[in-house]
Order: sequence, then structure tokens, then C-alpha cells
Amino acid sequence: MFDWIKNKTLRKGNDEVCSNKSFEDLFRLQRGPLLRFVNAKIKNEAEAEEIVQECFIRFQNKYDAETTGSPEALLARIAHNLLIDRVREKKARAAREDAWGKLNTDGAVDAIGGSESIDPARTLSAKQQVEEALEVIEKLPDKTRQIFLLHRFEGLTHSEISEKTGIPKSTIEKHMIKAIKALSDLKKRAAP
Repeated sequence: MFDWIKNKTLRKGNDEVCSNKSFEDLFRLQRGPLLRFVNAKIKNEAEAEEIVQECFIRFQNKYDAETTGSPEALLARIAHNLLIDRVREKKARAAREDAWGKLNTDGAVDAIGGSESIDPARTLSAKQQVEEALEVIEKLPDKTRQIFLLHRFEGLTHSEISEKTGIPKSTIEKHMIKAIKALSDLKKRAAP
């Protein structure tokens, strides 16, 4: 399948160093080290496997193993760049989800922020609101409550919750909407 390049390897100690090797040999020799490198960074074997596969796909589509001076270094750079892309993507997704949550829970920012002085009446009111919110959360269906707690209290993204629970991301979003709506209904009842 990858016989488009003749394979020549040099021995350096016990390690094989590649010069003019086929893509198949490059894959065979570098997949394990790249997988260990990526998995050490993200601590998720399935996602690490995806990143390593994407790394080899990008290498094969853009570069020639025979003419590339150091294909191992280039593969490491591609893997590193893919890791950076994943981190940026996760941060952007979390920011979008957080912004969406704040937009759809009226007054959430106002209730958190406030004056520097401690007002006993306001403190009592806040405690009552927390107790009411906890009651609403307890009354949610089990899956909805679990998803809401994983997202809001453990800080997991919808994708991470989907991975952890096996529930599709679209269903997770529906459960989050249901939980947020229940809490916003509580806020509307409390408003004078």
C-alpha cells in the first residue's frame, strides 16, 4: 500500500533512525511515541488516538517522507500544533457555553456580583434563594440533574459530559435547557 518509497534504515544503538523510509515504516516507528506524547498531555486515550491519526493524515497529505529531512520532528510538530488547536477549541467552546448560560439565566451575574458591604437582609435572601434553587435542582429528573451538576459544578463541557455518560451531546444540551429553564422560572417567581 505504501510502497512508493524504498525503505532504508540506519541503526543507532538500539533505536532505528529513519532516512528515506516509507510512510508505512514511519507510521510503524513513530505511532507509539507520538501516542504516548499526546496521551501524556491530554490524558485521554481515545482523543490521543484521534490526534495521532490526524497527525499522520496531515503529514501524508502535505509532505513526502523521502524528501523530508526529519519526518519524526515534523510529526512531533504537527502533533504539538494539533494539541494546541484542541486546547483552543475547548476553551472557545467553554466560553460559548458559559456565555450562553449567562444570557439564558437572567440576573445570574447581578446575583453573584454586588456591593462590598455585607447586608444581613441580603445575606438571608441569598441563602433562601440558594435553598430554593437546590430544591428545584433536586426535583429535576435524574439525568437532567446529573448533567446540570456535571456542567455547572464540576465544570465539564457538553462534549466531556457526553463522553463520560454516553449521552449524545444534543440530548445533553436539551437537559441543560430544561434545568436552566426550571431555575429561571424560580427567578421569575421570586421577582416582585
